[in-house]
Amino acid sequence: MRKILVVSACVLALTAAASAQQAGALQTAATTLGVATVNTLEITGSGRNFALGQNYTANEPWPAITVPTYTALVNYQTASMRQELVRDQPSPTMPRGGGAPFMGQQRQIQVVSGEFAWNVPPPAAPVAPEAGRVSLDQALATVGARPPAPAAQPAAANQVERMLWLHATPQGFVKAAMANNATTRGGRNNSTEVSFTVSGRQVTGVINAQGHVESVRSMIYHPIVGDMPIEARYTNYKDFGGVLFPTNVVQLQDGYPTLELTISAVKANPAVAITVPDNVRAAAAAPAAAPVQTVTNQLLAPGVQYLTGGSHHSLVVEMRDHLVVVDLPLAQARAEAVLGKAKELFPNKPVRYVVTGHHHWDHLGGIREAFAEGARIVTHQSNKALLERVAKAPHTLSPDRQATVKGKAQIETVAAMRELKDATRTIQLHLMTGLDHTGDMLMVYLPAEKILALADAYTPPGQAGQALTPPARAFAKNLYDNIQRLKLDVTTIAPFHGNRTVTMADLTRDSGAGAAPATN
Repeated sequence: MRKILVVSACVLALTAAASAQQAGALQTAATTLGVATVNTLEITGSGRNFALGQNYTANEPWPAITVPTYTALVNYQTASMRQELVRDQPSPTMPRGGGAPFMGQQRQIQVVSGEFAWNVPPPAAPVAPEAGRVSLDQALATVGARPPAPAAQPAAANQVERMLWLHATPQGFVKAAMANNATTRGGRNNSTEVSFTVSGRQVTGVINAQGHVESVRSMIYHPIVGDMPIEARYTNYKDFGGVLFPTNVVQLQDGYPTLELTISAVKANPAVAITVPDNVRAAAAAPAAAPVQTVTNQLLAPGVQYLTGGSHHSLVVEMRDHLVVVDLPLAQARAEAVLGKAKELFPNKPVRYVVTGHHHWDHLGGIREAFAEGARIVTHQSNKALLERVAKAPHTLSPDRQATVKGKAQIETVAAMRELKDATRTIQLHLMTGLDHTGDMLMVYLPAEKILALADAYTPPGQAGQALTPPARAFAKNLYDNIQRLKLDVTTIAPFHGNRTVTMADLTRDSGAGAAPATN
């Protein structure tokens, strides 16, 4: 018995020592990183950022764009952060994968302060007059124009995500841990795991034996993958004029990098005053608008309705005893609105099939509502594993209908071509080839009606005759080439972005396919 008591006492002593060491790790990090004296930071670097949910195929990393300059201003006392980055795309050929095509440099500014989040549009740059695009008077009108107003980001997810990144900075993590009753436990290689709750989310970081924060992870909500892990990883700490900060930063979402930075400069305690704009406060106080729930319809042919009313469009096709819906984008609210409109237009017919044109998250965001509806999902064969995962993904942070209904993942796949047909109508699904935007784009073609519907490969300019950007023109030319390859007889094109349907003649002109050959 005495030996047992001695052993127990030793175990308790070792446990107490380990607990003290773990608790001391947080104080060691605070001292090492100068947390008590760092109230604001200015962080400068360069690297790459990645388009979340826009990979070329469903199992690849997100596509990367070079970031020649990155600057973050952080005020820990006011819980504010302003991130500004310049994205550089010098070539008309975009990286393989999605994201809005652009050429040149694109400036993005994202801000959070307490419970408010907003984006700052860059001021309009003077536009050089160019034949067929803009007149000299129009170009001069951009000089001295009033800068656009900040754009409120009222969705709670934007504020939560940005606040989590603020708390994920090394100094921010230690400050938040000390202010929120963090718990500690031993990790690998003499490291310590530190956990606490902030902004309604659990945050867990790893502090190594040197007092450096190695990683910080948490969860945010996404309508497709549900409870989505986000993580920041830090390596190669350096003393920047008295403040210790990592020179290599990697942020990840859903397991793939979304931002990679090499930090070149860090300044401690610069003046950082981030004021919430009046229109952002007003937007937060106003009743929540629901533009995603507005669905308008345009009759393209008997039994064929083009569903618009937002940034992303859909198509519903009436069959003899059921409906086929193409694309449920954005999130559950939009999907509910689209399915509701389809049933309103064609009562007493169930939605039997939902076709996903491709796997990019903005066009797939409402697909869980299709599972809950009991519809069969038709998609390219490369997406089957992704959709099976999406159907079962935990949605504890923001439960949707599928979280309760647990609809079965009824997935039917397409290789190069498939038909959905009955005695009344035929729908053809054709895989596009040679498109750098995505490797699984399905064109939806109704041969009897000569209607083609698809997303992203061709978004017509706002007004007929306006020129597409070089990257967008290349995508449109690829669509034109695919139509010729498949010998499709197209009269009407219903794009899933933009403000109108167009004709084959519009595509021919906008893609440059009808341009006269150059002469020497």
